[in-house]
Amino acid sequence: MKVLLRLVCLIAVLISSLEADMCEERAERVILVSSAYEIDVRSCLLNPNERKGTIIWYKNDSKTPVSMEVDSRIHQHEDKLWFVPAKVEDSGHYYCAVRNSTYCLKVKITIKFVQHEPNLCYNTEAIFTQKLPVAADGQLVCPYMEFFKDEKNGLPEMQWHKDCKPLHLDNINFTGVTDRLIIANVTAAHEGKYTCGTFYTYLGKRYPITRVIELITIEEYKPVRPVIVSPANETMEAGLGQRIADNHSPRELGMEEDVIEAYQEQTGGPSTV
Repeated sequence: MKVLLRLVCLIAVLISSLEADMCEERAERVILVSSAYEIDVRSCLLNPNERKGTIIWYKNDSKTPVSMEVDSRIHQHEDKLWFVPAKVEDSGHYYCAVRNSTYCLKVKITIKFVQHEPNLCYNTEAIFTQKLPVAADGQLVCPYMEFFKDEKNGLPEMQWHKDCKPLHLDNINFTGVTDRLIIANVTAAHEGKYTCGTFYTYLGKRYPITRVIELITIEEYKPVRPVIVSPANETMEAGLGQRIADNHSPRELGMEEDVIEAYQEQTGGPSTV
């Protein structure tokens, strides 16, 4: 009986390997860089019409699936890939395969884990860029935190730093709301590297999570309406339904230079001058 059971298991493994070789493959172009020595979770990036079966994770070109044992440092839990915690040497290619009896797709995902640079609390490779307009309130969003929600769909309390120094959340200039940092009256002085961090408890042990955001401020967009300053009161006579052609350029019509520049920006090309 034991011999028969082993034979069945061997056949199942061989069939699984054969199916993996016959899978359609595609690669994700975006490489998400994260900090090492932190807990990290990755999902299989599938389009809605591609979710047709069970998801299995593999590392590199291995035919052996990633462990399902939750006490393994790298393991699959449900359909996610967990690193508890991640290490630099975990960087590389991972495949998530989704299959049923008639369908198989393998998605190649490149993952990179990096250490903090000397005298910094982050690595410049692991920075997310976010932009906010000046002269208005704005918010920074701590990215990729949705995997760490609790059973009540809540997130752990966030700590915020700017340029590696603790940021005072006074609820006037800076306010922390779940995974967001609200900044009042954004100015160019707010530019810098913001770090959002927290801890996540997994199997009774706490692990750090950090994300680094580079804030870039942009000028407030103000639409400009063309103003004709010359000729002051020129009129043209035309019959009903007659088409009128005006061959004047913006400068010939007396438009101001800033209006011409705004026109060029909005139309994506130069006007006839």
